[in-house]
Amino acid sequence: MKNKIVILIGMFACCAVHAETDYIDMQIHELQQRRDALQAELDACEENTRKFKIAGVATLGATGVGVVGNIALHNEIKKIEQSKNGGGYGGGGSGVAGIKADTRSNEQKGNDECRTLYCVDFSDEAAEYGCEC
Repeated sequence: MKNKIVILIGMFACCAVHAETDYIDMQIHELQQRRDALQAELDACEENTRKFKIAGVATLGATGVGVVGNIALHNEIKKIEQSKNGGGYGGGGSGVAGIKADTRSNEQKGNDECRTLYCVDFSDEAAEYGCEC
């Protein structure tokens, strides 16, 4: 009878150990799944970070090209203005910054104004204003 009791207790102990092993295996499996899910999130985040870095570098490159282009354009405009003004800003005594001074008399200015404003659109009224169309 003692043998049967010892065998019965041994069987319960084996079942308990086996059940404990299954529980530990389940916990390990859950932790592995959680680790895999977190690793997938981390990989996605690293991919986004890599894309943002590439976009940032491309933006900085394009900005640099734009700045260089603007500087070159400014220098070209500056050269053209200097060549028009005789080598300097406002040079040649022709007015401020290359604008030529109007040397026409008031009568000539009036006649030119009449031709441009009244003779074209209001030819009938032009004589009233003294315009010679």
